[in-house]
Amino acid sequence: MSWHAVDGEGRDLATGRPPRGPGLPSPAAALADAPVPAWPVGVVGDAGRLSLTEALGPGGDRVEALLDALAGPPAPGGGGDVEGLARATPAGPVGLPVRLVALPAGVEAAARVDAAWLAAVDRRRDGPRHALAAAGRGEEMEAALHVAMLMATERLDPADDGDEDAHVSSGARLWLLAGAVVSALAGAEPDPFEAWARLVVAGWWPVGPSGGHLVVSAPDRRAEPAG
Repeated sequence: MSWHAVDGEGRDLATGRPPRGPGLPSPAAALADAPVPAWPVGVVGDAGRLSLTEALGPGGDRVEALLDALAGPPAPGGGGDVEGLARATPAGPVGLPVRLVALPAGVEAAARVDAAWLAAVDRRRDGPRHALAAAGRGEEMEAALHVAMLMATERLDPADDGDEDAHVSSGARLWLLAGAVVSALAGAEPDPFEAWARLVVAGWWPVGPSGGHLVVSAPDRRAEPAG
């Protein structure tokens, strides 16, 4: 069996033309080898076409829904209940007052994020990875991460290469999205990353507990009122 990653028109992502020649031995391997971002993305093989959901297996529908939101325009109003979503952190609920800040203040807050909270987020990231690996689904996990990072990098990469604050924000949001993709694929219920993933795809940077507040950076450099 031979598989190729394709775009919504069925064109090979490697060539921009109909798939030809030898491909990869599995749908996940084809996705993990995709050289450029595309949406929607799928795979084509001798047995026909598979959507991203079908290629990734259980949890693939949740990954596809997350990436579909990422591919679309930011939600009007910043994605709804920003404060409510912010309090549902990946490490568990946080009851601190939410503070919405401009990007430079977000970078400053990130340097002082509560270390115990950050360690708890790291543990929440590791759990789904270990579960997928133990279930023999490492290939699907790498495929989901590869496609997600291709898309997210294109969406979140700052236009100004010299804007250090924007690069800090972009890197932090990519880190959060990677955790959200793996958690979604693993079928975590409730999903600890779901709320913050919604903020990220809406253009926000949820920073975390810092200086007695739960800090969220505005989608751009506009100053936002404190919560």
